[in-house]
Amino acid sequence: MLDLEREILSDALRRLYEAQAEGKISEAEREKLAASYKARMMSIKESISKDETIVALHDLEDMQEDLMKLFSERFGELNSKVEELRTKIDVKPIREIPVKLPTQTPVSQIEKMEEEEEEEAAEEKQKKKRKPPEEKPDAKTEAEKRIESIRSEVEKVLDKLGQMEIES
Repeated sequence: MLDLEREILSDALRRLYEAQAEGKISEAEREKLAASYKARMMSIKESISKDETIVALHDLEDMQEDLMKLFSERFGELNSKVEELRTKIDVKPIREIPVKLPTQTPVSQIEKMEEEEEEEAAEEKQKKKRKPPEEKPDAKTEAEKRIESIRSEVEKVLDKLGQMEIES
């Protein structure tokens, strides 16, 4: 509707310029008549711009929701595969990975995980001070390598989601 009104106003302004060119009205008369049309044209352009922004926001929110659903589905699949592998080889998790609660954002999850990692690092540092260093095997098992790669992928996705949330 706004586009139609803008076209009508454009035609009216064009017609005023034509009338001046034909000598039917003077430049001052044209400016006097065109002032109200120009003012209305500006308000219509602002309304169109605002409406386009609202539509873009709605589209982005839909995309954000779809992305969160996709992430949740993929994370669920990943989690079930990890649990399945753990049960097959009877391995307990090294640490618990928090699952997103409805009130938590991916950014808060990342911060929480970083805090937990820092606490664990501090605890390990104190344990090392108490005990003499033990020899660690150089080669990691295939499962540990896979778990680390999955963890890094999840952290990358959470980082991206956090960035998208910040940009929105």
